Amino acid sequence: MEEMAWEGMMRWLYAFQVLACALVLYSSRAFVIRKVGGGGGVAMEKTAATIAAPRRVTSSSAFIVFQRAFLTVFLLASMADGLQQVYGESLYQSYALKRRDIALLLAVGHATSLSLGTFLGASADTIGRKRMCMLYCFLQVLAFFAKQMNNFKVLCFAHVCLGLSAALYFSAFEAWMTTEHEKMGFRHEWLNETFWMMSLGMGIVAIGSGALANFLVEWEGVGARAPSFAAAVVSAVCFLIIKSTWVENVGVRHISLSRPISNAFQALQEKSVALLGWAQACFDLAVGIFWLLWIPTLVADGREVQSGLIYTCLMASRMLGSSIAALLQCGPLNTPLGAFLPYIFLVAAGSLFLPAYDYQEIGVLLACFCLFHICVGIIWPSLAHLRSIYIPNDRRAAVLSLFRVPVHGAILFIIVRGELFLGLENSTIFTLAIVGLLSAAACIHMITRTKHSTSQENGLWKVLTRIVTSTFKDMSSTVQWLCLHKFY
Repeated sequence: MEEMAWEGMMRWLYAFQVLACALVLYSSRAFVIRKVGGGGGVAMEKTAATIAAPRRVTSSSAFIVFQRAFLTVFLLASMADGLQQVYGESLYQSYALKRRDIALLLAVGHATSLSLGTFLGASADTIGRKRMCMLYCFLQVLAFFAKQMNNFKVLCFAHVCLGLSAALYFSAFEAWMTTEHEKMGFRHEWLNETFWMMSLGMGIVAIGSGALANFLVEWEGVGARAPSFAAAVVSAVCFLIIKSTWVENVGVRHISLSRPISNAFQALQEKSVALLGWAQACFDLAVGIFWLLWIPTLVADGREVQSGLIYTCLMASRMLGSSIAALLQCGPLNTPLGAFLPYIFLVAAGSLFLPAYDYQEIGVLLACFCLFHICVGIIWPSLAHLRSIYIPNDRRAAVLSLFRVPVHGAILFIIVRGELFLGLENSTIFTLAIVGLLSAAACIHMITRTKHSTSQENGLWKVLTRIVTSTFKDMSSTVQWLCLHKFY
């Protein structure tokens, strides 16, 4: 009976993939027609910085060359990140590490992203986005070498490198692309196509990374070290491409390392940016919680599941969601984000309701998980489009780094309480994700409801954010004073 159920899942997998490919082809064709015909206006109002962008290059052929070059690098970076994670737990189990030790390594990675990673990602605006993307590749290679040693302290160093690289992955690449897009004078609405292709490509790369990792592990008994080696090779190739083909772009240069964070807090004085940041953080947290709990949820009653097949199906569902996003934003529908995005967040929250209350029917659980990833495929490029509208390019990496602070903090809390001290139930963690998604839906509704906030609301919001900014500046000055008197 169990085998027949899995065969049915395989047929659903093929259906997801075929439908996703068909929607992508249709959406791409519709978007090309719009570009040739001049296209329509953007779904939402642009910022003043976007309107003032130079219009030196407007040909679609130049944009396609730029887009393909960026996607090549971004997807290679995504593959390196995926290969580092695949078989990571198996590698540590081969080192005879206990579950508690593995959880501690994960906690080290998230703590690094929360602390040092925030400052490193924010400094990309000052030091240079290209340099930070190259540093991402170097950290991935360094993590590979550290993971080859069966020493817990060295493995902690590996996860420090991975934590720093994760901070750069979520900030530097997007900051470089959006800034170059504006500098080259491409139309702002063309960013939509790049974002949904990034989301679609991440799903394809995730499937390919899993297949490549399985092949390498089984090839002549190489073992669980092989995926990390492949990640190092991919990172080295990515490093060379960035070095030889990318140009550097920098925001505002500052002497003080704390200044980029202060600039990011100043950007949060705009209520729309703060609401967008909370929605982004809640979405990223829900995705992170899912990947922590999806296997424990499926094997809760002691059954054995084919995790590789389920993972492929989930990635195919995400590809389907990315295709739907392209159809809604870039195709003939040209739907404003406010007309559908809050409802997608509500559907995503509803899809986690049954898993949160320990529902055990595997077919229903898989349907909920697939629905959740369809929503992920729609939400990811939609939020990226909102970020391109509301976040200034000169401080984009810093703002994106601040958006990730609540995510790493919450996941670190979950790992410490749930894995190390066994103080949290899976249902409680899923409920946290549901509440976050519901609040994100409210934030997106508030952003898209009106084009401009009232002056009274903005005034009160700016007063509150200025208090936080001034407090942060005082703390930074105190830390710098202590460091000078400590070492000099």
